[in-house]
Amino acid sequence: MSSVTSPSPSPPHQQANVSRRPPRKSTLTQQQKNQKRQRATQEQLVTLEAEFNKNPTPTAIVRERVAREITMTERSVQIWFQNRYVALYCIDGIE
Repeated sequence: MSSVTSPSPSPPHQQANVSRRPPRKSTLTQQQKNQKRQRATQEQLVTLEAEFNKNPTPTAIVRERVAREITMTERSVQIWFQNRYVALYCIDGIE
């Protein structure tokens, strides 16, 4: 009678390393890292709210246009829309 042995599985710590992504590198400059968060001005908020009322999930092209109009970065506009959407639809329970 021959005994067949199955290969032993890799230790858990080795398995986890296989699927892990490398850490992301920051795209911010040192000056950007040191800056405090800039709040939107009242004029910017009026524009952002108006756009949000038209469409709460704008495309990248719309976000870029809005960002140019109100002198914000496209990423800041994107984050504002995400936060506004969550505040309106998820927190208020409208989902």
